[in-house]
Amino acid sequence: MTYNALHSENLRVIPCFIANPDYGHPVRGLWQQIMSARLHLTIDILRNGTHVLITDIDNIFSRHVPLVGFLEEGYDVYHAYEMRYPQSIYNEFGFVVCSGHQFLRSSPATLEFMKLVMKRCRGSKCDDQVTYNKVFFYDLDIEWDGLDVGVDSPNDVRGALRVNTTHAENTNLLVESVTGRSRVTNHTVKIWDRDFAWRLAGAIPEWCPSENNWLGMPTKLDDSLTGAGNKIHKKIAAFQVWDTHCRGQ
Repeated sequence: MTYNALHSENLRVIPCFIANPDYGHPVRGLWQQIMSARLHLTIDILRNGTHVLITDIDNIFSRHVPLVGFLEEGYDVYHAYEMRYPQSIYNEFGFVVCSGHQFLRSSPATLEFMKLVMKRCRGSKCDDQVTYNKVFFYDLDIEWDGLDVGVDSPNDVRGALRVNTTHAENTNLLVESVTGRSRVTNHTVKIWDRDFAWRLAGAIPEWCPSENNWLGMPTKLDDSLTGAGNKIHKKIAAFQVWDTHCRGQ
């Protein structure tokens, strides 16, 4: 929906316009312009003293979780696990975070984190998923909580819970929540567990989450569930698939 359509419904809408949309390049053009604009809007809102929940329009909420609980828990930035994109960073570090669902507290430390993000997102185009993960793994120098001496990453924890499946995109993905603090910005970090913020390829109904689930980010669902069609059709159909098979499981 457009800004005008949302505004006409008396919804609170913040204008965020792209001056010269690059329609000729849907991914490396327009889409990266949208992601860059979202990053700029995010840091502007945080600077205004407002905490921000970022979530993609195709994420599906299973239940209401009061955001004040995240403020009371005390971390500056909350991330969800992604699957394997960007692949090069996943190959190097064993996990990646998702740019499409996170909660950011408006704090001086969070703003220092976002300054690093914006430093890597120069100009009007960037892939925010790549940008966040480059900052996360190359710039923050995170000290993780509760890891054994000599263990530098949650991926290196012996016995860490992982998705155990033959599915090539899902197998071996980390499951458990982890927390830490950046030695660079001093902001605190929590990655939600994969059951709470569910992100897998396909895997419905076999890997539906528990009743503790907050939201799902389903992708690459089989045509037997969504019906055949283009990407837009399958995204819309995913809402019903989630409610039918996974909500409240």
